[in-house]
Amino acid sequence: MRRALLSLCALLALIAPARAGGEQGCAPSQSRTIEIDTTGGPWFGAPYGDHDFLAAGEVVLTFDDGPAPRSTPHILAALAAACVKATFFMVGEMAAEYPDLVREVAEQGHTIGTHTWSHRNLKRLPEDKMKAEIEAAFTLVAKEAGAPIAPFFRYPYLSDSPATVAYLKSRNIAQFAIDVDSYDWRTRNAQSVVRRVMAGLERRGRGIILLHDIHPSTAAAMPELLAQLKAKGYRIVELRAKAPVETLAYDAPAKGAKSRLHRALPFDRRPKASLSW
Repeated sequence: MRRALLSLCALLALIAPARAGGEQGCAPSQSRTIEIDTTGGPWFGAPYGDHDFLAAGEVVLTFDDGPAPRSTPHILAALAAACVKATFFMVGEMAAEYPDLVREVAEQGHTIGTHTWSHRNLKRLPEDKMKAEIEAAFTLVAKEAGAPIAPFFRYPYLSDSPATVAYLKSRNIAQFAIDVDSYDWRTRNAQSVVRRVMAGLERRGRGIILLHDIHPSTAAAMPELLAQLKAKGYRIVELRAKAPVETLAYDAPAKGAKSRLHRALPFDRRPKASLSW
């Protein structure tokens, strides 16, 4: 018993300095933080967005659909090891199911936006349900984060409409599209994810990268992707909102009304291409 305790103490002694060194001594690939004024609901990312807010070689890491227990913690660990921050567009029902993960993302200093309550195509919904999908997610995610979240939003399937755009503009919520698609929603191969992101950046030179923190394969890709970004001279930009989102009093949908996204857990067993974006 004593020998086992001594071995455990020795192991902890090795781990503790390594963690301290990683937090204090890692060389970040992050270049700067951009503070975004969301007044008027501006767009960011192709094809509508402001392309000048990023300099050549600058990228923004974004993750949709989470949080998820089998992958989000590993992604957070990879980001921490590289000393970089990302933006997480969370689905409301996922945040409701895994509130501890929402709090962990917030506590590690990442920016949190939303991606509707249940990943429905807003373009196909009547106005009242469209608003409920947007607002319920902001209300719940902000509550679980335990801190203000950003007025940042990304459409499921990147599917907007004149009505949704007008509504988010009226709410001063920034709308995010993408510049580089990892296609991790279509493959479960980590190396393929890395190759697609790097190829997309080689073509565009900068931009907002779309990833999903519901896939273990994406989590597996992150250490190599971050290493290649740094090796190729790309600089990761942190996005922050000038002011937090103003939540409205919207209740979550009735328990049990879970989306196709949530019912698909565990995510790495879904049929390929079953859910894009």
